[in-house]
Amino acid sequence: MKAPFDVSRDRERMLLDLLKKATDFYEDTIGVLSSIFELSEHIGSCSPEEDFYAYVVQVLIRESRCENASIFIVKEGKVILKSAAGTYRPSEPTEVSMDIGEGVAGRCALEGKPILISNTGDCSYFKDIPNTKVRIGSMLCVPIKEGDITFGVLNLSHSRINFFDMHSLRVFELLGLLVGQMLTLVHLSSIFQRRNSDLNDLLRQKDESLRTISESYKAVVDSSEDVIFILSGSDSVTFCNQRLFSLLGNVPSKMQDIFDSDAMSRFREHLSEVHPGQSRDFEMNVSIGRTTGVIGQFFIKRLGTEQTLVVMRDVTAKRRMEQRAMQTEKLTSLGLLTSGIAHELNNRLTPILGFADLINAKKLGEKDQKRLSVIINAANSAKHIVESLLKFSRNKPPEKIVFDMRDVIKRTVSLYAPTVKKRGIKFICEDYPEPLFVRADMNCMEQVLVNFINNAIDAIDDQPGSICLTAYMKDRHVHVSIQDSGPGIPEEIMTKIFDPFFTTKPKDKGTGLGLSICYGIISDHKGEISLENTGQGALARIKIPAMSADGHGEPTEAKEEASPGIKVQEPGKRSVIMVVEDEEDLLDLMVDTLSPFYEVMPFSNGQNAFDHLDERQWELIISDLRMPVMDGMELYRTVVQKHPWLKKRFMFITGDTYDYQIKEFLETTGATFLRKPFRIKDLREIVYKQLECA
Repeated sequence: MKAPFDVSRDRERMLLDLLKKATDFYEDTIGVLSSIFELSEHIGSCSPEEDFYAYVVQVLIRESRCENASIFIVKEGKVILKSAAGTYRPSEPTEVSMDIGEGVAGRCALEGKPILISNTGDCSYFKDIPNTKVRIGSMLCVPIKEGDITFGVLNLSHSRINFFDMHSLRVFELLGLLVGQMLTLVHLSSIFQRRNSDLNDLLRQKDESLRTISESYKAVVDSSEDVIFILSGSDSVTFCNQRLFSLLGNVPSKMQDIFDSDAMSRFREHLSEVHPGQSRDFEMNVSIGRTTGVIGQFFIKRLGTEQTLVVMRDVTAKRRMEQRAMQTEKLTSLGLLTSGIAHELNNRLTPILGFADLINAKKLGEKDQKRLSVIINAANSAKHIVESLLKFSRNKPPEKIVFDMRDVIKRTVSLYAPTVKKRGIKFICEDYPEPLFVRADMNCMEQVLVNFINNAIDAIDDQPGSICLTAYMKDRHVHVSIQDSGPGIPEEIMTKIFDPFFTTKPKDKGTGLGLSICYGIISDHKGEISLENTGQGALARIKIPAMSADGHGEPTEAKEEASPGIKVQEPGKRSVIMVVEDEEDLLDLMVDTLSPFYEVMPFSNGQNAFDHLDERQWELIISDLRMPVMDGMELYRTVVQKHPWLKKRFMFITGDTYDYQIKEFLETTGATFLRKPFRIKDLREIVYKQLECA
């Protein structure tokens, strides 16, 4: 039986031991609670996941009584050391890992339960960490879990044996659960931050791409020759491209800043018929800024209930070109028809005039002389009508020479000076300092200028006004423009002004052939002609190819060898002439006209004439160009191939000089020709000259 003193000492010792355990438990609990608070604060700072591992072990060392703390994460069948703190000091940083089930940490991860080792020396599965000199007497491993899933191990150790007890196990097991939940939050936060960072990067890239695309689209829209703008509602302009700005000289805010009232009204009619999502194409004549007479090809599309995209392409030049092409086609067709008619009329008029000239009027009575005079005058009038038709159809080959266009302009201006002065019209002629050489028919050029000046005078009428004539050189072409201050040309007839027989003048002032003839003349000279409104009147433009000053010289043919078959005529001997014509009346006329002076042999076609070529020594061959069997051109080539010296002995009769083949033939060969209908005097004179030259 113990003495009372001993019993008292045992109780005191027991109480002190309980007090120490209570104090240790209190300190551990306070440390864990403090750790939880610090870890919660750290999570709130949104630090990276790797920083969280390091922070956990640092807090555990600071707030608990253990010497070493580390965290292992389960990954791909292993537990991998993520962070450690305390007296653990590896000699060099190495990756520490072990298989699940290996070592204390591996077994804790495998079982998912806390493991308390009071003495590591008695633990068969304890495994030292390589390269560490830390002595571990006891350790506590608690799983880091989220629900039933273990994804890490919280490892605590101390150098003293029996440092950890069941109270430590319960406290740190709770900490392991909380750390697991915190790690889940940190992991999700890291994922969110990475995704957020990726999204921000993607957003920046998209913004940059969108900015680049927007700038590219704006550059494309601004570089477009089309007018592009966006309407908000039916009147406000919210966007316009550089083309529209350059036409207006400013940024429009309303649609009336772009179009006049008439164009706006017609535009709104089209706009009212287009519903959201729909589009429409149409053409309309408009004036934009100071540019008038624009033919606009419109495309409008409703972008929604409020906005409308408007694109307008200026197709004025294209439509003018199409009109010119149509005009050329119409004139060509009409010219061919006119040429055929003129050819037939010439064949009928020639014998009428010819035989009328052969009649001896002195032997006729007074009444018959008057009747003959009526016949000749009527035939001459018909001849002039045919010549007008030939001018329109360009049947007459132009006699093109090189000359200074300024001379024709000066002559035409001086011709009209008294007229315009009398009518109070100011005539301005701007002089060009350098010569304006062209290869053209002077009479044709004068006819074109006269026609345009006449039209300008008629347009001004009795009102005060002015006519400005300008000539200059540009792009190897001579340009001539005639501008008047008249009312201009109505838009509705602009496409018809070059049509044959179209005129707005009274019957006693015009036939409608003037501009058509001008068009044909300039086209024949490989030039261009146009008419347009300027807002202050009409402007006619003429453009023909320029020539250099040395273009006056024409190529000369080589001299022919002397004819081997022609002998010097004896006194009183008559020249032998071959006449080839398929029209019987014309053939009789030429035989009757020339027979008194020459020996004339008639033939009805080229083949018949060629078959008799070697029968006589022909001093002149007069041939029609258009004949059946063998025409005049084929006869010429066949004869010259056989007898080259006969090349200068040919003379042609034709009423069909419109055909380009005939024009080219006459220009290439340089052969003499007489145009139908001709007078007897003209035929005799040209035959005499040909024989004299031969």
